[in-house]
Amino acid sequence: MGRASTTGQFGKQRPRNSGKPNSNSAWLGLGARYLAKALLLWTLGSGIPLMLAAQVRALASFDRSSVEAGDTAVLRVQVSGVQAAPQRVNMAVWLPALAADDIRPPSPWRRIGEYWVQTMAIVLLDTGCLTFPPLPVVLQVGDPVLTNPLAITVTAPHAPANLEAMAPIRDIYRQPTPLWYDYWPAAAILALAAAFWLWRERRKRTSPPSPAPSQPPRPSPTAIALQKLETLAREKPWTQPQRIGEYYAALSWIVREFLEQEYKIPALEQTTAEIACNLEKTSFPEPLRPDVQRLLQQADWVKFADAQPPEKYHEQWLHTARRICETQAPETKANEKTPP
Repeated sequence: MGRASTTGQFGKQRPRNSGKPNSNSAWLGLGARYLAKALLLWTLGSGIPLMLAAQVRALASFDRSSVEAGDTAVLRVQVSGVQAAPQRVNMAVWLPALAADDIRPPSPWRRIGEYWVQTMAIVLLDTGCLTFPPLPVVLQVGDPVLTNPLAITVTAPHAPANLEAMAPIRDIYRQPTPLWYDYWPAAAILALAAAFWLWRERRKRTSPPSPAPSQPPRPSPTAIALQKLETLAREKPWTQPQRIGEYYAALSWIVREFLEQEYKIPALEQTTAEIACNLEKTSFPEPLRPDVQRLLQQADWVKFADAQPPEKYHEQWLHTARRICETQAPETKANEKTPP
C-alpha cells in the first residue's frame, strides 16, 4: 500500500502532518517562560525593601495647643514600623529656637501597641506662634526617619493691676527617672574607679609617696557673689532698655546661687515664695528677709510679666543684692576664724 494522502479541493494530494513539534517554536516558548519568572523575581525582590521602608513612620505632637510663657509642654514622639526601640530623638534642630536647659531629659522608649513612644518636657518662654521643623529619629538600623513639623501658641501671662495679687510662679514639672535608667553607666564608672584604685595601690608599694600639692583656698560664696555683682555694676546693663530684662535675671540668679551655697537651700530650683519660707528655717538675718522676697519678686515681674520698674530703682536693687550677699552663715564665720 502506498502512503496515505488526502485530496484537496482541486484534486491535488497533500502530505499528512507527521506529529513532530517544530523545534524553533519550542525553544521560543521555553525562553519566554524563563524570562517571565526572572522578571517576577526581580519585581518582588526590589519591591519588598520599598514596602518595608514605607512602613516606618514617626509622629510628633504636643499635649496641648496653647500654653502660657514659662509653662511646660510635653512632647510625644511615636515611631511605628520597627521591631527594636529607636536610639534617640535628635533635638539639635530645635536648639536655635530653644535653650538646651529648657529641654528636660527624655523618658525611656516604651512599646504601646504598634508604636514606640517617648516623651519629654519642654519649657516655653518666648511668646507668639512658635513653629518647629521635623525632628530626626535615629533608628537602630537604617537612615533616620523624620517626624512632622509642629506649632504651638505661647501667650504672655496675665499681669493684674495689683502686682501683689500675682500668684507665685510654678516650678518646672520634672518627670521621675527610673532607678535603672542610668545603672550601667554607674557600674562602668565604679569598675574604672576600682581599677584605678588597684593600680594606684600597686604603685604606692613600688614608689615612695610624693608630697601632696597645696590647693589654693576656694573662694567663699560671699566673695563669688560680690565679684559677680561688681562686674554687673561696671557693665551697667540697666542703661540700655533692651538689656533691662537681662539685668534683673542676672540679679536673681546671683542672689539665688548665693543663698543656695551659703545657707544650703535649693534656691535655684524654688519659687520666690518657697525661698522666703525656707529662709525662716536658716540663720539668715531676719531684717533682710523682706528685701530678698521683694528683689526676687521684682525680677520675676520683669522676666515673666514684662514689667518696667522706674529707672531710679535699678541701682537700688543692686545695692540690695550686695547687702544680701554680704551676710554669712555662722558655720562659715567659724571656718574663717579657725586656722588651717
